[in-house]
Amino acid sequence: MPQTPSIDISGNSGCSVRLVRQSQRIAVEKSSQQPSYIPRLKTQIKKQQAFNNRIDDSRICIPKLYEEIEDGAYYSALMEFLPYLNFIDFLSSCSAPALFQSIEIINNFICQNTGKASITINRPALAKLDEIEHKVTDSQPKTQIFQCSSMKLKRYFEHKEITLRAGPCHGDFTLSNLVFSATGDCVGLFDFLDSYIDSPVIDLLKLRQDSQLHWSFLKARKTSSHIRIYQGLKKLDLFAQRKLSKLGVSEDAYRALQAVNLLRILPYANEPETLNFIQSSLKNMEI
Repeated sequence: MPQTPSIDISGNSGCSVRLVRQSQRIAVEKSSQQPSYIPRLKTQIKKQQAFNNRIDDSRICIPKLYEEIEDGAYYSALMEFLPYLNFIDFLSSCSAPALFQSIEIINNFICQNTGKASITINRPALAKLDEIEHKVTDSQPKTQIFQCSSMKLKRYFEHKEITLRAGPCHGDFTLSNLVFSATGDCVGLFDFLDSYIDSPVIDLLKLRQDSQLHWSFLKARKTSSHIRIYQGLKKLDLFAQRKLSKLGVSEDAYRALQAVNLLRILPYANEPETLNFIQSSLKNMEI
């Protein structure tokens, strides 16, 4: 029997998501009526389709697109529903072999997207910081959080060249955008996102945003203190940490890039809990 998710995950998004029953199947509908967000949603769907066509591993499940509807200031995409477990339910109940198998699948996803060429990311990182600064100028709390980290980050990227392995990336590879079969033999990916850097390193950063910093617990409507979840997160974090090291990412570079990653949330953070999370996590990422 297929598993059905037991919790909903909310996010800082400009679209709505709902399950739609269609005769013999259940589908997911993502839609938006915000003109400023529709192009971004369309880009996400296009990226999802591209990954569906390029990933050569049957254990990596990416939703198939059924239908797109666009009518003036409205856009929706109807896609396959992946009947697997969210990360909280999976980590609280999975066996050790299931967890290690899911980690191996994630590793294969990263490997398939890792190219031989390298890219220098200093300019894109500095440009992203400038973009974030412009977006938070109308909020004093957000501006204060940004300014506490931005000077050190800008100085770091101005004086130390950072190169990463090039390649396509999911763009928002947090655990809230992954689902798992109970036996760990299939990992589903959804909610692809555009990225300011095209590198699978970005996906490892986003994974550690959860495995190290526990971002998706903040977004989950049902939380858990189950010790097995945190044990699973530690194993995921150890994998991601070792993978970053294998790809040549130093600890300083990781901290700087993760700080940019956290600041990217800032323009869309409107709740005190989210602002507190960003602020406290940035302190852990000081360089």
